[in-house]
Amino acid sequence: MKNKSSYYQRGAAGIIYVTMIPALFGIFALGIESSRYLQTHARLGDAIEIASLAVAANVSKNENDNRLLAQGFANIYVPDGDIDLSKISIIRKSCDDIYGNECGQPGVYDEDGLIFTEYKVTLESDFDSWYPKDEFAQGYDDIVKMKGNAVARKYQGYTLDVAFVADFSGSMKDPWNGQTKYRGVINVIEDITRKLESFNESTEQELDGKRLLNKAAFIGYNLYTSNGSSYFSNVNYNNASLSKKWWTNTPNIAFDSTIANPLTTTRKSLNGRVDGDNSSYFETVDLTDDFSSFRSTINMFIPNHGTASYEGIIAAAKLLEEGENVRKLIIVLSDGEDSTNSRNPDDNRYPGYAALQLYNGGLCSNIIADLEALEVDGRSVEAKIAVIGFDYNIAENPGLQTCAGAENVQSANSYQEIYDNILELISEEVGHLYYRNYE
Repeated sequence: MKNKSSYYQRGAAGIIYVTMIPALFGIFALGIESSRYLQTHARLGDAIEIASLAVAANVSKNENDNRLLAQGFANIYVPDGDIDLSKISIIRKSCDDIYGNECGQPGVYDEDGLIFTEYKVTLESDFDSWYPKDEFAQGYDDIVKMKGNAVARKYQGYTLDVAFVADFSGSMKDPWNGQTKYRGVINVIEDITRKLESFNESTEQELDGKRLLNKAAFIGYNLYTSNGSSYFSNVNYNNASLSKKWWTNTPNIAFDSTIANPLTTTRKSLNGRVDGDNSSYFETVDLTDDFSSFRSTINMFIPNHGTASYEGIIAAAKLLEEGENVRKLIIVLSDGEDSTNSRNPDDNRYPGYAALQLYNGGLCSNIIADLEALEVDGRSVEAKIAVIGFDYNIAENPGLQTCAGAENVQSANSYQEIYDNILELISEEVGHLYYRNYE
């Protein structure tokens, strides 16, 4: 005889099993969908973080371009999402917008107080549920909306004022590497200014609502500097006026006062052009970001006569003193040592003798110290003198090595090397990105 109790239990179990199927399926679907949305939420968060970094690195002010960039990254991370451009918001703020007058001040928001541009990316996406809820089972809505935001900051390298101090003595007419030296140097400087233009197009540095730009100046020198029609000396002298006969001027240089206060020396005009030199033409070009006009101007220059590098360096330092950028760079480009009496290097009539007195006395270190004592918008200036020599043994010019320091003196064997060396010196720091959660 069969056990009726066991029979009835099996029937009850069947009924319970049938009635539990929808609930069990609902739990299964809810578990699968929940896992999916947890992963999707994490991926969307990653996508927004990466998108904010990409937008910051792109440094574009075109909002539609930035939205497309953010959408592209999000679509890669969450391909099952429906991300409309209208659901992407990008808010750009400058350092000034956030910190006001404290922007650029060390210790306010980071140790160095680097200038930055901040991008906040907010993104919303729709997702179709795999197992939407219905009258039989619990689940998610047919469409689930997810939203997130992230902030990235692009810290900029400091813009700079760069002064090209170019040797325009007679030897610069000589051929080297397929062209005359002065033409090759001018071509290099022109190419560098095109690079500076591209830097200026991408930089977003602002202080007090003013956009900061890289600027360049040109100081040509032979025995003196020039404005195109007259020559000028930039060192102090023990007498009141200068002769066009340079060998009578050099012995009267006041070395001590020139070395002690190089940025306050009195610029003096010669009585006529340099004796025996009526063919050179060059002039000093003040700091500018109008690089097209800059190139047109220096393209007409022609060199001649002797060499006195200190004249160009002092003139460059005075120009940089008036510049608006925190970084100051003097780049000396020369094909030989300062003019000397080859039979008597102690002949005090020659610039080579004067150069050693000035450089060994600390002229250049005082220039750097005076420039770095300046402040631009509350930030201490960073200054440097660099020398690039070509077509001669730079070790034969101990004066310039003493001036810049051996670590800042480089030799170049081609115009490409000159370009590469300058580019390394002036290249804008690309900057670094910083991500943080934003509430």
